[in-house]
Amino acid sequence: MKNRLISLIMLTAFAAGCTPQPTPIPEPTADLNALVGTMMATTLTAIAPTPVPPTETPAPEPTAAPLPPGTLLEEFGAGFTYPNAAVWSDPMDTARVNVAHNFTVTAEQDYLKYTLNEPETYLYTFYPKEMPADVSMETSYLNIDTQSSEASVVCRADPTLSKFYEFRIVHFEKAAVIYYFEKSLYYDQYKRLAYAKLPVELYKDKENRLEGRCQGDTLTLSLNGQQVVSIQDSKIPAGGFVGIGGMSHKKVPMTISFNYLNVVPAQ
Repeated sequence: MKNRLISLIMLTAFAAGCTPQPTPIPEPTADLNALVGTMMATTLTAIAPTPVPPTETPAPEPTAAPLPPGTLLEEFGAGFTYPNAAVWSDPMDTARVNVAHNFTVTAEQDYLKYTLNEPETYLYTFYPKEMPADVSMETSYLNIDTQSSEASVVCRADPTLSKFYEFRIVHFEKAAVIYYFEKSLYYDQYKRLAYAKLPVELYKDKENRLEGRCQGDTLTLSLNGQQVVSIQDSKIPAGGFVGIGGMSHKKVPMTISFNYLNVVPAQ
């Protein structure tokens, strides 16, 4: 009996040892390609240069638009120098006799200043580049020393400065005159085309604004915004130089100071 019990126990243990055991879940194997890629990315990141933030490109300085043909905007202020033959002619005295008048033309205190030390001096400076025949000219000038003086603007001057139209204010007469000038040693160089008394105030202690317009055969003079006189003349149909002028009479020395000269095509 005892022997049979022992045999049964041994048989049971053997059967238990022969029962199949569950297979353990294998550990995941690392993907070699992924591992290499990760290593390369890490290496490249380590050796890559530090990114530099983009710098802002400064905006280009604005450039002045070219002026339309037949336009001159000349301010006799900061940056303007005289004499400057490339921009303005030397002074021209139209006296018929060969007399060296005593005068100066200087750039000072935001003006182109004429100082005339002798009577009967007729002085001009020209912008030596050809302008169209039809132009409107404007200047502003001071004349506070004496009213025995005249100021003017000029158009259609030929390159030899022997012919031009002139728009002049005669202070001691309180009048406006349009002249045709033609250089000569034998007769009066100035032919009066039009004359009119001023219908507006002529300032003695501040700037007066003088305008001259050449348009076709019509010549028009305005002072301080009001038309004074107009005339038709066809002696000079072509374009030419523009300029400014100052004239002295008995009371000298005297000065005329021009602030600017603006020229635009006549509309």
